[in-house]
Amino acid sequence: MATSTVDDLQALCSKLSLQIQALKNVDEDNDLLVRRTATSTARKLLNELIHPEELAADQIITLSEWACIRMYMKWKFFDKIPSEGGISYRELANSIDADEEVISRIGQMLVSTGKLLQPTSGYVAHSRLSPSYKTGDRNGSSFAMHHDDFQPVFASLPSYFDKYGPRLPLGNTKIPLTYAFGADGKSDHWEVLARHGKEHEEQFGFAMQAMINYAWPYTGVYDFSWVEEYASSNSERPLIVDVGASFGHALRANLVKYPGIPPSRCAVEDRAAMIPSIREDHLKDPVMKDVQKVAADLHKEQPVKGALVYLIRRCTHDYDDEDCVNILKILADSLPDDEPRARVLINDQIMTDPPHRWVAAMDIVMLTWASRERSEKQFADLAQRAGLVLVKVHRAEGATMGVVECKKA
Repeated sequence: MATSTVDDLQALCSKLSLQIQALKNVDEDNDLLVRRTATSTARKLLNELIHPEELAADQIITLSEWACIRMYMKWKFFDKIPSEGGISYRELANSIDADEEVISRIGQMLVSTGKLLQPTSGYVAHSRLSPSYKTGDRNGSSFAMHHDDFQPVFASLPSYFDKYGPRLPLGNTKIPLTYAFGADGKSDHWEVLARHGKEHEEQFGFAMQAMINYAWPYTGVYDFSWVEEYASSNSERPLIVDVGASFGHALRANLVKYPGIPPSRCAVEDRAAMIPSIREDHLKDPVMKDVQKVAADLHKEQPVKGALVYLIRRCTHDYDDEDCVNILKILADSLPDDEPRARVLINDQIMTDPPHRWVAAMDIVMLTWASRERSEKQFADLAQRAGLVLVKVHRAEGATMGVVECKKA
């Protein structure tokens, strides 16, 4: 086994020190890229420095920490810890009629990893990061969703592959997620998740809005200014259709950034069951109130024909290649024949070789759905099969998500 020399470790330390110094030149609201660069180097340093036995211990510690964070979230203890100062384990235990020892032992785990602080014996306080686990926080909701929906799936992978062999999961029902939740061959993944109830549905909705700057940026990747210019000279054509949009957060962000795009000439599409909630949410939003709300099924005929742009965001990675070809073909067929500038924009993670750790992690999540994250070549192949041509893949500095720009073949 190759071992890093002290000189190698010192070189990484020097590199990390310079990257940390760069934080002096950015304000706190715009420091994500600098921090990402530094944490990447810090991980390389840790990987070269850590002893294999300590690594084995760290993996067990992480599993325990996940369980403890989730329980404190479930009991809403992160909400009950004051913003300033601490709270006793006894008070937390009394708030849910629990044994104090159970609460303190779980809390001590979180103190040991720095997720919570211990101002004095028997008390806990918030750390810099722990407020993200409060109820309603999008990033905390993402953690809870992945813990609840995918941790059981990962744990069941050995027995799943024992049953089906080391083969790519195919279809909708005989996949790792349905297998883990006792619905093997009976239900698809959406039906399984729907059984988890309304609280889970709300958690899932918040989770879909998490890590907007880190992983799922709404703006900064694709320039819609040409749509603004088009709108000023063409007053009829639908401009942007946000396909599978949920509440249309990405569309909203771009309408704010590009105010020359009339909201009334844009649409958000989602399942019919979602439209009343979307309509109610948009009533009080001056940006979205005039946007069209359209019931649509990704796999069926597109209800809004001839739009300038069909934006499909965070959808293709949910489906296998055959489903994606069908979805994209429907959009390709909906593009206007009389407007060569019309586009299908696929907004999703881009797999690279070697992969970024975040995209690789999401690819394993999607493996449990019989889907995947895709490379530029894989997107190009899907586009070609769907009657589209890949024009360009747009990427922002430091971002793993891109926009795959396609036109009708």
